[in-house]
Amino acid sequence: MPIPLKPRKLALCITVALLATNISMSAVYANTLNANNTLYYYSSGNPNGNNSDYTNYDEVVITTNAIASTSGLKGWAIYMNGENYKFNDLTVNTSGMLSDGIHTKNGGGNIVIENYNAITSAYSSDGINLGRELSANYSRVTVNNETNIKAAGMGVRANASVNNANAVATITLNGPTTIETTSAGSTVAGYTVYAGQDTEANSTAVKGKAEIFLNGDSTLKTVGKNAHAVYARAAGTISLGNVDISATGATANGLFASSTTADQLAAIYLAKNATINVATGSAIYATGAEARVKSYDLNTATDVAGTYVVNGDIVADKGGQIQLHMAEDSAFTGVTNSNQLPTSAADAGTIALTMDGSRSLWTMTGDSVLSSLTLNNGTVAWSGPSAGNILTVAGNYHGDNGLLKLNTVLGDDSSVSDKLVVQGDTSGTTRVAVANAGGSGDKTINGIEVIHVDGASDGDFVQAGRIVAGSYEYALRRGEGTEYSNWFLMNAPATPEPPDPEQPDPEKPIPEPPAPEQPTLRPESGSYIANLAAANTMFTTRLHDRLGDTQYIDMLTGEVKTTSLWMRNVGGHTRFKDSSGQLSTQSNRYVLQLGGDLAQWSTDGLDRWHLGLMAGYGNNQSNTRSDVSRYHSRGQVTGYSVGLYGTWYANDENKTGTYLDSWILYNWFNNKVYGQGLASEKYDSDGITASVEGGYSFLMGERSDGRSTYWLQPKAQLTWMGVKADTHTEANGTRVEDKGDGNLQTRLGMKAFIKGHSAVDEGKEREFQPFVEANWIYNTRSYGVAMNGVTNYQAGTRNIGELKAGVEGQIGKNLHIWGNVAQQIGDKGYSDTQGMLGIKYAF
Repeated sequence: MPIPLKPRKLALCITVALLATNISMSAVYANTLNANNTLYYYSSGNPNGNNSDYTNYDEVVITTNAIASTSGLKGWAIYMNGENYKFNDLTVNTSGMLSDGIHTKNGGGNIVIENYNAITSAYSSDGINLGRELSANYSRVTVNNETNIKAAGMGVRANASVNNANAVATITLNGPTTIETTSAGSTVAGYTVYAGQDTEANSTAVKGKAEIFLNGDSTLKTVGKNAHAVYARAAGTISLGNVDISATGATANGLFASSTTADQLAAIYLAKNATINVATGSAIYATGAEARVKSYDLNTATDVAGTYVVNGDIVADKGGQIQLHMAEDSAFTGVTNSNQLPTSAADAGTIALTMDGSRSLWTMTGDSVLSSLTLNNGTVAWSGPSAGNILTVAGNYHGDNGLLKLNTVLGDDSSVSDKLVVQGDTSGTTRVAVANAGGSGDKTINGIEVIHVDGASDGDFVQAGRIVAGSYEYALRRGEGTEYSNWFLMNAPATPEPPDPEQPDPEKPIPEPPAPEQPTLRPESGSYIANLAAANTMFTTRLHDRLGDTQYIDMLTGEVKTTSLWMRNVGGHTRFKDSSGQLSTQSNRYVLQLGGDLAQWSTDGLDRWHLGLMAGYGNNQSNTRSDVSRYHSRGQVTGYSVGLYGTWYANDENKTGTYLDSWILYNWFNNKVYGQGLASEKYDSDGITASVEGGYSFLMGERSDGRSTYWLQPKAQLTWMGVKADTHTEANGTRVEDKGDGNLQTRLGMKAFIKGHSAVDEGKEREFQPFVEANWIYNTRSYGVAMNGVTNYQAGTRNIGELKAGVEGQIGKNLHIWGNVAQQIGDKGYSDTQGMLGIKYAF
């Protein structure tokens, strides 16, 4: 049963019914009102809004199809010209041109709606339009819960009055809000939110103010050309809570504030978080001396910070002001332009940007200008991959552990680079990371300028991560002398502090000026060298290293025994410097080799020939440290070998005579280089190594009891080393080529040994052979690496001296063991220490 209305409400409904074309009288007594082709209108009441009574409705659905401009009051769904109304659920649908969902005139009034749904589908029809003719002190529309508007004109519009200086037009949307507009801004003003001077009014005629508050979570979308999503014009203020904005039309801005009239502020305040996406317009644009966009809570009158995701440019000109405080997790992709570079002062605006949090990022897509910049752990990243974009701060810059990520074509002093230019002062501490934008590396003298400061350069800029190109290590350093305010990328070593001046001695000649210092080299070159050297030398063997005492005669039967299966384990430690003297490398290796005879024979009953097969596994781990940059790198080689060996012994009756030995191996390796702070590098290498060795054993004497004999054995060996890696390109673009493969190593040496047994071992088939050995080793090539054409070599390996001592022996009828330690010493700090243990079994 319908609930009867109070007489005042009844009078109102009767007025509505008389103006409606299709509404039954029964509807005026109901809390639910359905009106077709109806203009909902009320003209009586106090135009200054002093009446606190409200006309209440539960559910109202209004549909109109008239054209408001040609049909008198018809077309608008609700026409408000005074008094106060409350709706629980209000749904409107207009299809005539210029037909707004809610339209107010000079009488003002107050509408409170719990839930509002509006579709205005014809040309220039707004969801809510508070007209400029307002003569009353206020005109208000408040939606407490959900708002959904799809409009062919503006979504919500609050126009500043041209009649009353005290008039304030206010729209407040407190709940979740979705507004979509479908038209262009230049023709029918398809803005989702608009406040201020009416688009048809002269700015000098504006007297009142317009306000819009979106306090809930809002989604705003425009698709038309010039259809700005949020537009504040002269005398207009817009306050936004959490907002998600999309403006996909050509030259449509996300947030647009425009006012050139004194005392007529056009302001947009961001009270919470914001997401802004635009196609070709600016994400945020403030133009005119009275235009403002600011991180600010108008309700509490306090500065705030919000998480902003902004995809588009931020622009201020002609006195416009933008002040943004981006909180943690903010992301800004675009440029800023405050027009403060050499243009007329009238064209300049101001942009003040603060970024908080290590997860906040500004990806700068081109040259940018702004008035001040503060990075509180925030990051500015020049987008790249090319270099040359400049970020200009016309005022002051402050960093509190902020991060700048620049791109530089790393080469000589003339290299192109992204740059920070601060025309004011710098303060605080900022980290600087530099990515190579295709540079091959080259020597620098004064360096590549990346930060230029015109004012007081009190800020510290510290390098974050390594800066490398080719063989060179760059460092971020403050300039010297007249360049002290600026910061450069240099690969020349830092200038040492000058010593205390000495009084000149006229009798002493004037010293020659020091030679130019070499650029700082990367430690990775030492790792590449260590990998190559290890791959070529890891599986090289000598006859007695491989087989120990290779034959013996059974003392009971006189039968000649030959080896059948052998194994050797090797551990070694190497130290070397590079050719520049900057890099120190240490490496440790382990090698396991197995082998055995395939065949043996004699041609004259005295000599003996062996043909055998051998295979091996090896691993080498190296560490290189730069004595200049203090960075380090690690190298790793893991590989295998397989091949043949052949040996001939003269074996004369007196145990003296000649031996010849040769072997050939195919070797293959997996290589890795781990640069500190750089991507790991992986590459393969393979190749052939081969050797020919010869010696002669001289019997020098014998003990009187016959248990021991004394021998000297001169020997020589040639080893060809042909392991090489394919050309490798690092993740940073550096081209790496091995140098020094094809080395021919010559070894000349003398071995002295005693062969015999003690009295307690008489008749026990035990015999031992302690020895000492000295060798001179000569290499025709040094192992090296070329990185982007700059070559570095292992130093001190051209001539090497070696001492070795060990024992070889038979400990059972068929079992032999041998072991030795060796020490090599070269030039410029080269050394190698090795220990070896072998075992064989003769069948």
